Amino acid sequence: MHAVRNAPTTSIEGLLKLYCDRTSKELTLNSRNLVKMRDLKRRSFLSVALAIACSSQPTHRRTLGQDRPELAPKQSDRGLGLLWGGLIGDALGGPIEFADRVPDSFFRVRLRGVDYRLTAADLEQLGEAINLLSYQQLRPDAAAYGPWRNNAPAGTVTDDSRHKIVLLQAFENSQAQGREITREDIARAFLQFQPIERAGDAEQLAALNAEGFREYRYASRWLLGERDLEWARPVERLWAGVNNCSGQMMFPPLAVAFAGQPEEAYRKTFELDFIDTPLARDITSALVAGLSAVLAPELDNATPADRLQVFSTALRQTDPFGFKEVPYAGRQLDRWLDKAQELAQRAEGKPAKLYALLETEGKPVYWWDAHFTILVPICMLHFCEQNPWAAMHLTLDFGHDTDSYAQVLGCIMGAVYGTSIFPVQTRRSVGQAMLHDYGVHVEQWLETLRA
Repeated sequence: MHAVRNAPTTSIEGLLKLYCDRTSKELTLNSRNLVKMRDLKRRSFLSVALAIACSSQPTHRRTLGQDRPELAPKQSDRGLGLLWGGLIGDALGGPIEFADRVPDSFFRVRLRGVDYRLTAADLEQLGEAINLLSYQQLRPDAAAYGPWRNNAPAGTVTDDSRHKIVLLQAFENSQAQGREITREDIARAFLQFQPIERAGDAEQLAALNAEGFREYRYASRWLLGERDLEWARPVERLWAGVNNCSGQMMFPPLAVAFAGQPEEAYRKTFELDFIDTPLARDITSALVAGLSAVLAPELDNATPADRLQVFSTALRQTDPFGFKEVPYAGRQLDRWLDKAQELAQRAEGKPAKLYALLETEGKPVYWWDAHFTILVPICMLHFCEQNPWAAMHLTLDFGHDTDSYAQVLGCIMGAVYGTSIFPVQTRRSVGQAMLHDYGVHVEQWLETLRA
């Protein structure tokens, strides 16, 4: 540990790389010591990452709540925070997803001109929690990939959260049979998914359910062995091979099941993820690995800034299949993580300029491209000097696929800060909507994933 602290490289990524390079030469994994070495690698990763984070000098300003004792949560609270964060981010972004306008309560930097520069006072103002929005005025009609209620109340979620429900139902079904979750469990959960039927809504809900899950059910039936093309289509056909964010919607809760085990979290996510292309699977698996690292019990007494450092390190460094080593190509995730930091710096404190850079140099073919749904929230965190609610505010103000960007950011916020980063009333509203629409208790998810 002393040698790592005094290594000449100053970046956390560089220090961790030195450590990983050294240990990879010293350890030989074989069938007899695989489990032992995996545990050693987990503990070593976390110990080194935390030591590096704690010994580094942060260059950004203090973020919201870093000195508040209730924001030094234990592992279980951070796991629950991750679960709430994904749902809350979805509920925040759902009413304005692909909307032509955003409410006056938002910062609306596009209206301030490209030369407007964010001030310290602006950042402080943006650092306050955001109220949930009702769909009634902004998006009143139910939609297959949006809310499944007309005039849905604040706290209602979209397909980003329904994917998480599918994952948790698959977990519950596999646990009931006393075995680990498999791809087939997820495929069956896709086919079995049903909302709670309400008087007068049954026909509409059936149509929304059929349309919203049609493509995933085609792929699920094929995975389960069906070949009737009326009902099943090859998995490779899913979303025409687009590198989309399906896995990022579904798999972040896996980090709770593999808390403090980033490599195991990556491997399990990659194993289960049949709804993504290989590129998107790497991005999704790395995200889950980063969240897993943050949930380590060793980080219970760390500061939020330290936890963010550990998240960033694990996100970039967890690469068990060697995507970085592909000749002439390397790892695309690394390029987009570099781009997130670069664009935040080049924006020079100007939100509208940042938005323009993201829309052009972010190179989205679709606003829900896998690389773009992680680029946006990471870029916003850099731009807002790691202030979580300011980053969330500007993520929503940015527009486009707001629920997907915000749910990724919400997962990061919850894993770093715990449940108290989200106001009690916000959690209550989302919890009531989840219970009303899908019969889901979020606290039960934590018990299921930790079982």
